[in-house]
Amino acid sequence: MLKKRWLAGGFVAALALAACGGGSTSSPGTGIVPAAGSPQAPAGEPGVRAAVTSTIQDHSFESGGFTYWQQCGSVKSALISSAQHEAGSVSDLNGRTVKPEVNGTEGVCQQLVVPAGGVITFWVYEGTNDTITYADQEADLLSTNNPTSVVKQLFKEATTTGGWVKRSYDVSAYAGQTLWLYFGVKGNGYGSDYVYQYVDNVAWASGGTSTPAPTPTPTGVPTSTPVPTSTPAPTATPVPTPTPAFLCNNAKFTADQSAFAAGTLHGDQEENVCGAVTQVLPKKKTASGNHGYYYVQLPSGYQIEIVCNLDAMAGGSLPPPATWPWVAVGDYSTVQGRYYYDSASSQGIDWTEDDTGSWPTRGWVVVNGVQYN
Repeated sequence: MLKKRWLAGGFVAALALAACGGGSTSSPGTGIVPAAGSPQAPAGEPGVRAAVTSTIQDHSFESGGFTYWQQCGSVKSALISSAQHEAGSVSDLNGRTVKPEVNGTEGVCQQLVVPAGGVITFWVYEGTNDTITYADQEADLLSTNNPTSVVKQLFKEATTTGGWVKRSYDVSAYAGQTLWLYFGVKGNGYGSDYVYQYVDNVAWASGGTSTPAPTPTPTGVPTSTPVPTSTPAPTATPVPTPTPAFLCNNAKFTADQSAFAAGTLHGDQEENVCGAVTQVLPKKKTASGNHGYYYVQLPSGYQIEIVCNLDAMAGGSLPPPATWPWVAVGDYSTVQGRYYYDSASSQGIDWTEDDTGSWPTRGWVVVNGVQYN
């Protein structure tokens, strides 16, 4: 950990200057600034309200973007993710669930007026292998006039919740004040660590209102003629789910992973896992050819790396598209392959051919019901 000790001094000061253009570096909220050039997003953006009120807009992030919430922090790469959600189908993801750790602060914020009797609630799903010295997950009320100033810190920690946890805070002492509500994480970019925080269902338990984001009406598009009552409504396209032909066994993987960690299991294992895709990495050329990499979220909360030999798969009976990536965040993937466990920080499932000699079983990858091998 010696490599990380420089964070406590010059790095934080440099981050504050880079994020705020100078000024005080002593504020607890250093580095947390809205992505837009001014505290509020420019007027005239589709769906942006004309006046700030106590209403929490898009409280479950279902609009899928950053019209009401803004990117905040020195790193502008917060995501609307379908990998985890407490309500609806998506949530806000700050930080990353895999290494390396975010380098700086990353989060979302929304400006609002604290209502009389205001009690705010929200759900978080947190994970990290770092400590509060170098990383944290947090929620704050920030000053409108000085977004680096924390008016009220709701929580600040470095923890792994193992699932969704509901939080509730009485902020009625700030009734009538216009403040930024901020959710985010902080890290120092260390290659062996990660820190993340999902946020969902942000609401007033009392004293205010929370509304979903309305779908903006495109300008210049005429209103369509109402469908006659005798015409049946079209059937909605279902969300991709694994088909019966590709059943998986996540429980076996979890048991094998625990046995590897305990030292009671040795040698590669055949696994069949499935889950939502949380991250896709660029392809990389190794001694054995071109490889693509992505991560699948398992029910245990662990995200396992999937390694695909792109050259071998291109010559298979069911080849994937020629251009990588052919999988995206939010897809549902089922994988059969060779599980290698070198250490807790070096493990993955490797799609493999059936002619490698030491591994007789052909692997396959399924993305939203489409099989590649």
